[in-house]
Amino acid sequence: METISEPVGMKPARRVLIYIAFTFGITWAVWITADVIALNAPDTVGSAVLSVAAMVGMLFPLVGALLTNRVAKKGDRIDLKMRPHIHGVGRYYLLAWFLPTVLTVAGGAVFFLVFPSCFDATLGVFRSAIQANASLSWITDDTLYMMLIAQVAMGVLFAPFINMLFAFGEEAGWRGMLFPTLAERFSPRTSVLITGVIWGIWHAPLTVMGHNYGLGYWGYPVTGILCMCVFCVAMGSFLAWLRVRTDSVWSCALCHGAFNAIAGLGVYCAINANALLGPSPAGLIGGIPLIIVGLICWLKLSNKPVQAPRLPSEPLTTRPPDRVS
Repeated sequence: METISEPVGMKPARRVLIYIAFTFGITWAVWITADVIALNAPDTVGSAVLSVAAMVGMLFPLVGALLTNRVAKKGDRIDLKMRPHIHGVGRYYLLAWFLPTVLTVAGGAVFFLVFPSCFDATLGVFRSAIQANASLSWITDDTLYMMLIAQVAMGVLFAPFINMLFAFGEEAGWRGMLFPTLAERFSPRTSVLITGVIWGIWHAPLTVMGHNYGLGYWGYPVTGILCMCVFCVAMGSFLAWLRVRTDSVWSCALCHGAFNAIAGLGVYCAINANALLGPSPAGLIGGIPLIIVGLICWLKLSNKPVQAPRLPSEPLTTRPPDRVS
């Protein structure tokens, strides 16, 4: 990415506002509607509605990015870096795949060291979730831990690749459109902070309905939204670093999907825990390892504005030029 002093074409501020208007408008309309339906429906129906709305909503940042490009003039449309680039950068994809598990386990360990009374070796939450299914009510202590190991293995090895299909929708928007657009006006470092705050606020309708932090915490829902912003800044720093290193949002999508697959692991062995603090990496204490990694990645980013990559103004062709005889 080339350093520039003055971005050309559509001003970054205008592009950011257009992108936010599209993305927030579409997503919040769907999520707020889902919130209203959930409040007036039985618990099981409401929970299903919110789950579906949350997954579908992950695709809307991509929609917002595509619409933003649509209203831009040719030659000023942002290349969202939606092609995977793996050759020569495979190690970054491995980090994207496995580091979320390391950070989640480390964050849970930090949380339970600080709050040892919250650790439940009997896996009460996991046991309740399993035995709530009538067909699995026979599960005993001997098989409970084996089931947990199997579920964790699935979450580490396979679920990231399933989740990244939805996470791609977010990453094409946040790291494909918003982050590089902001980096034209500010620096990548500053842009990571702004993107993280916007990303955290974007989650607000879900946070209000108890996503990640529940409902019964102090300062609800403002403190939950603030904690989500901290988490998004830390995670966004790592994702932006991956985006720069791999020149593709697919590495970000894989990492995002890996976090979504494993972030709830610590909850299975927690009791009476304050979700604002942990044990998931979205908590302030459980998120300490992620915050440290995010800070390291943030420091590795440039502190000067850079031009966002543009799509070619004319379609490419493989036809050779006509010969002049």
